[in-house]
Amino acid sequence: MSQCIIPPDLDLYQKLSNAADARIVFIAGLPGTGKSLLFQQLTILADEAGRVVHTMQWDDARQAFEAPERLALYPEIDNLTHPGVRKAVGLWVRQGVQNWHAIHPDPKHLLVIELPVVGGRFIELLQPEEDVVEPLLTSDQTTVLVPVPTNALRQQIEGFRAETFANPRDAHEEKDAPPYIVNDLWLASRRLYNRWNGVPDDNARDARYDETVVRAVFERLCRFRRTELLRIDQVFPTTGSAYDRSVPIQSIRATQQEVEAAYARLATLFPGQSAEHATDGWSEY
Repeated sequence: MSQCIIPPDLDLYQKLSNAADARIVFIAGLPGTGKSLLFQQLTILADEAGRVVHTMQWDDARQAFEAPERLALYPEIDNLTHPGVRKAVGLWVRQGVQNWHAIHPDPKHLLVIELPVVGGRFIELLQPEEDVVEPLLTSDQTTVLVPVPTNALRQQIEGFRAETFANPRDAHEEKDAPPYIVNDLWLASRRLYNRWNGVPDDNARDARYDETVVRAVFERLCRFRRTELLRIDQVFPTTGSAYDRSVPIQSIRATQQEVEAAYARLATLFPGQSAEHATDGWSEY
């Protein structure tokens, strides 16, 4: 029996099922939009289709970059990863994808990557570059899925997120961004939209989530990749955490040598205190 909780008669199910045939799937979006649930459900459908599933998630991948000696130089402040750490991960991630592609050429292998995007988290995978992995990322073998909850559903998700943050059900939920950071990242998206559209910032209006704004922002951020924006308008019944992995997966992390190489590049590109600005302008490409 399928472990997928999304009903097969929904368009969302069909789009996830289609994505399970891809080579690489990015699940991009704001926190609190259902990325983790879609990530989980996609891995289930891919496993049922006979795929060998590999995954890369921000909170998991960045751990290799957070050795004590690195955090002494690039400390986390108010639950926010230092821009230098974010950039170091970004300096590695495209090579990480290319390495995976070379090591696992058999098409039965699927790579699913969570892209938090805002603030420069894995944004490098959406940016066009003249390197060996770009043709793969722009091909029809790679697809980007962006969950966009309706305004009404977003209110329910926010309440659920606050509950799981206060009472986490597993170690992954303990690492979820607190509600105030979730809101800050929404505000950052709103300000991008305002700037791109010549709209003066209005803090009162900015405080309200708007699905139209999210859709427009991610259409622009993902414009160099084959992308589907998924309208999410209902809650699906869950019995555990969206981080539960009920099928075999293989997580991708940087090696110690790759971490050292990334930080060496970071030190060259952003020496000393300039690392505090390493992710400035992350959305401009």
